[in-house]
Amino acid sequence: MARTPTRDIIMSAAVSVAARHGISGSSMDEIAEKAHVAKGSLYYHFPSKDAIFENVLQSGFDRLADAIRDARSNVVGGVALRAVTVATLTVLQQNPARAKIVASEMFRTDRPWVDAIKPARSTIVVLYRDVLREVAQESGHHPEPDAITETAGAAFFGAIAGAGLEWLLFHPEQPLESVADQVLMLTKA
Repeated sequence: MARTPTRDIIMSAAVSVAARHGISGSSMDEIAEKAHVAKGSLYYHFPSKDAIFENVLQSGFDRLADAIRDARSNVVGGVALRAVTVATLTVLQQNPARAKIVASEMFRTDRPWVDAIKPARSTIVVLYRDVLREVAQESGHHPEPDAITETAGAAFFGAIAGAGLEWLLFHPEQPLESVADQVLMLTKA
């Protein structure tokens, strides 16, 4: 059995702690205790608590971008929109603690890591924008390339993330496909 790298153990512990207390309420002592490592080990791998959470958020966005790309790899248009929605909800379902953190930090522009995660967040928004453009073109609505912007991509991401958190926190008995259907109803308005 392969050993999990200490860096990954620390990030996992940080996610667990922050899911309970928020990032601001998390301490290096509590993260070290949860990771079962000495506090000095945290500083060996990360220069600060902010650096830990920058990596947590970055890796979460990277994981989501990979899932979106995989979902889109062999589909187009409306099928791609469903595939991307299901892939996003699946990532949220597999990582509910990280999803809570991302949701609470998404629009916190006062955080030290905001500039570092901007490119990863932008990548996600552009992926959603592109699939929305495909759907518009497939449905006979041929908008100018600039008509569907990153703002639409961010809105779609927000809709999926909001519905996903509502589902995971308050209605976990609903099937994932049903939640996807409800999100996709917004695109038919």
